[in-house]
Amino acid sequence: MRPKVIAMLSIIVLTLILSVSCKSSPTTIVSTTTTTSTTPLPTTYTLSELKYKLFAAYPDYFWCDPDFYPVGRPGIEQQNAIDQFATIRANQEEFSAILNHLNLPNKDDYTNDEKLQIYREHKILNDAVQVMPAVSGYTFTIRIGQNQGKTYQGTISTAGIIKVTSETTSFNTCPICLADGTLIDSPEGPIPVEELHKGNVIYTVDNTGKKITGVISATVSVPAPSLFKIITIVLSDGRSVSASPGHPTRDSRTIGELKAGDTLDGGIVISVISEHYTGSTYDVLPDGGIGLYWANGILLKSTLAR
Repeated sequence: MRPKVIAMLSIIVLTLILSVSCKSSPTTIVSTTTTTSTTPLPTTYTLSELKYKLFAAYPDYFWCDPDFYPVGRPGIEQQNAIDQFATIRANQEEFSAILNHLNLPNKDDYTNDEKLQIYREHKILNDAVQVMPAVSGYTFTIRIGQNQGKTYQGTISTAGIIKVTSETTSFNTCPICLADGTLIDSPEGPIPVEELHKGNVIYTVDNTGKKITGVISATVSVPAPSLFKIITIVLSDGRSVSASPGHPTRDSRTIGELKAGDTLDGGIVISVISEHYTGSTYDVLPDGGIGLYWANGILLKSTLAR
């Protein structure tokens, strides 16, 4: 009997072993995480920020400050800064760029000195470079150096990449006043300003306001840059004159300050037109008076007068 018991036990053990070995092994689930590599988007800049990048690339940029050229008045820049502050602030894109450039906080109120700083940046951003929209960014034109300088044209992408497409020699100076074709009163009749020379005689005014003749002691002619705009003033009596915004009037205002409803040499201004101008601008200085002359029948002051 004992051998039979042992045999039976062996069979049972073998059966259990086979049973266990035939069972499916548990499935191990391996968790994998897929990491997606992303390329950061390139930094893009606002229009005003791009202008600052151009100024950084061309720090010797040339421009004409309308508050000082050709004739500046004491306190006019500060007053303009105060008067125009609300308008400047309304352009949030430009205002934010100016604040960042000056390291000024965005706050409810600013001191007059801060307004002046902001106004000066506003003038540079709007007058020192020409930037126009293009397919993938902007085109730009900027003048470098004073007198014998250069003009650069090119493109700047929204990422701030600058490419120059044209470099030309240019005479960089601020335009002098009267448009060509402006008629200056003289004893010989009206003469186009571009035809006048030193030694010619024109009508002027003395210290008492009396109309007299004066010999021209100085003339000047300056080519207008590509970005230059001239102002045409039309009076209610039909007279009109085209001159640079800074050209002085008899009472020490400037052409650029005039607006509809103002008076000029006895007439009422009915329109003020600003438009791009090509060609040269001119001015003359008569001796024997206080630097006044009649331009298209309107009494103005020479920018050459002291």
